[in-house]
Amino acid sequence: MRRKGTAPLVCGGAATRRYRAAVTDPAAATAVAHFVLPHPVPAVEPHPTGHINDGWLVVAGPRRYLLQRLNQRVFPDADAVMENVVTVTTFLRERREPTLSLVPAQDGGFSWRDDAGSLWRVYDYVEGVTPLEVRSVADAALVGLAFGRFHRLLADLDPARLRVSMPGFHDPPRRLLAFEAAVAEDRDGRRSHASDAIRAVEDLRRVADAAHQLGVLPVRAAHNDAKGENVLVGGDGDRAPLVVDLDTVMPTSVLWDVGDMVRSSSGASEEAATVHFDLERYEALLEAFLSEAGGLLTTAEHAALPVAGVVATYEQAVRFLTDHLLGDVYFRVVQPGQNLARARNQLQLLRSMIAALGQDGRP
Repeated sequence: MRRKGTAPLVCGGAATRRYRAAVTDPAAATAVAHFVLPHPVPAVEPHPTGHINDGWLVVAGPRRYLLQRLNQRVFPDADAVMENVVTVTTFLRERREPTLSLVPAQDGGFSWRDDAGSLWRVYDYVEGVTPLEVRSVADAALVGLAFGRFHRLLADLDPARLRVSMPGFHDPPRRLLAFEAAVAEDRDGRRSHASDAIRAVEDLRRVADAAHQLGVLPVRAAHNDAKGENVLVGGDGDRAPLVVDLDTVMPTSVLWDVGDMVRSSSGASEEAATVHFDLERYEALLEAFLSEAGGLLTTAEHAALPVAGVVATYEQAVRFLTDHLLGDVYFRVVQPGQNLARARNQLQLLRSMIAALGQDGRP
């Protein structure tokens, strides 16, 4: 499995199928004992699950599971996160739609807290699938179809049933205030090495002014992290794409999902040193999304579609850069300067996007 992939339940191919017993992590072993599994667990081995949460692969008899410990710094209200995950997966399952499956805890819920206050959960492991890596126009269209279908299926879910687990998650003005505070504080002495990115954020801050168009749109059940890595696809193409990583599902505008899709699927990976906006992917993605969910959108939502990608890309650049300046407290890194490189990537994509579409997202 790709190290960076954020999809939480992925069969990583032959390397993963050849399970090797690992020294069981004491904390993970304690946690997994609080869930209802049909067979004894011989060992638990670390499993990469993206930027945020810690994960372990669990083998119990012939079946495999994914144990996760939610990142408390990222999800301070982990109970609200889990409540939303349960609400959405239950809603989809009642309609016989494919979705993730949580393993019950011994106490009857779907999570367990340890003495340190960390929240743990276990999912059934989804076999034979991989995160969608967008490399072509067809891949971008598949992302649009997957999230368009996700929104169409959740159209009847009253957003009032979902909790706002991360207040202000999509709020560029708020993100800019946090960025400015991080620049001023310079707690880790990183400001001088990031001067080019800081200057670019300041030069492009007019983009944040367009965010008000998204702030006045209808509130719906939205994913809030809509990207190819959160879509699982089967190698044979026979399985419908499965939208995963539901921790950020909240009542917000679906246009933030459109923006995230455009941001993550119209260029190269966030880790790439060079990236440019691909207009063909952009057009294919929007066409596919609207083929599934276009009938749900209001006139105002349709009018805001062009600006969504520009605003979301700017916001993500600000988030990566802020996290770098704060000492990498949110997004996991495996090497120094990784969040700064991600910020530069997003700023480069944003410039290319504006050159192709204009500041308001319209050619």
